[in-house]
Amino acid sequence: MLLTLHILKFQPGEYRAHVMEGQNHLGDYDSDNIVEAIHLAAENPLPELAGFHVWYENICAGSVSVEEMRKDADVLASRLVELHAKFKIE
Repeated sequence: MLLTLHILKFQPGEYRAHVMEGQNHLGDYDSDNIVEAIHLAAENPLPELAGFHVWYENICAGSVSVEEMRKDADVLASRLVELHAKFKIE
């Protein structure tokens, strides 16, 4: 199973991550940064969960395994921020 993790930034140090299964909203995570939001989602105990489609604002990092989210959250967060800066919508 793949879920969607959509991270939104309200202001520096204030993020909310929405977890979705298709159109169904499964829950939210509040966090201080993108790395923490990724870690919180990867802690999900669902045994059939393979990973997430990971979004930050309007940018998608693609489909990411739970294992990658746990081990490389810093790298994934950096990639999301770099892509966001490159394609920032004013």
